Amino acid sequence: MKGIIFLFDGQGAFRPGIGNDIYERYPRAKAVIDHSSEVLGYDLTGYLWGDRAAETSSKTSVAQPAISTVSLAYADVLRDIGVEGTVSLGHSLGEATAAIYCGIASFDDGIRMIKKRGEVMEAAGGKGAMMAVLNIEQPALEEMCRKVTAEISEPVVVANINAPNQIVISGSHEAIKRVAQSVAENQGRAIALNVGGAWHSPHLKSAAENFAGFLDGIAFKEPKRWFYSVVEQKILDDPAVIKQSLKDQMLAQVNWVQAVRNLRAIGYLSFLEIGPSKILKDLVTRIDSGAAVDSVALHGELEKIKLLGSNLNI
Repeated sequence: MKGIIFLFDGQGAFRPGIGNDIYERYPRAKAVIDHSSEVLGYDLTGYLWGDRAAETSSKTSVAQPAISTVSLAYADVLRDIGVEGTVSLGHSLGEATAAIYCGIASFDDGIRMIKKRGEVMEAAGGKGAMMAVLNIEQPALEEMCRKVTAEISEPVVVANINAPNQIVISGSHEAIKRVAQSVAENQGRAIALNVGGAWHSPHLKSAAENFAGFLDGIAFKEPKRWFYSVVEQKILDDPAVIKQSLKDQMLAQVNWVQAVRNLRAIGYLSFLEIGPSKILKDLVTRIDSGAAVDSVALHGELEKIKLLGSNLNI
């Protein structure tokens, strides 16, 4: 049996109050969050659980480093108690967090990278939207998107394949509206998502170019732990290839289903979500009911993770 896979949360995991429990309980977590505040140039705790926490979800530039910092704080506490991931992968933003955890980018450079990622995405936001679609097969949904794109010359694409029956599309407001009509006509269900823009779509082209230029100034190193790229759908170990995958990722489709199935196919059984939610835990369960999966967010005392024993192959 192979080791444990660490799953790093995306931006959707944010909610006011995250990180406060481990900040108060674990000195290691406090040190990580405080140091991230120094790197960012502002007090992150105010946006996590303080008087500005209510506005964080609407500020991509803040929400992204907030989620990544809390995830890395969890990871550092787990490392102290002897729990480490053999392979790491992340959902969207989580891929950048995973790159820091794997030692590909230093903590300081990595937090600056994530801050920049959030800033360029926030600047490009407002031009589009995202929508979750249930009970429509992927090929049919892709055809709906192609048809609408051709009709109005405004791109709409399948952005996230989160679970077999949960797909997210991304595009202009008008294009999303038209696809939603087609979904309803075909007995599907469409749910508008509260996000800042049309993530993982051609609408972010200029943001991706801006971010790519910034990444060129950051030194990437060989991973200390295995890094699974959802963009490339394989484990990568070449720093240059990993950097290119992170450049491409802002526009690329997030096929979470394929990533989980690929890792299961090569013998990985155990998954642990490293972040303040259980979103990825629930997605993995829906993709493969035979996987052993848990979330650190479900454990007030992280020492209990160690007690899970063989269920997570620790």
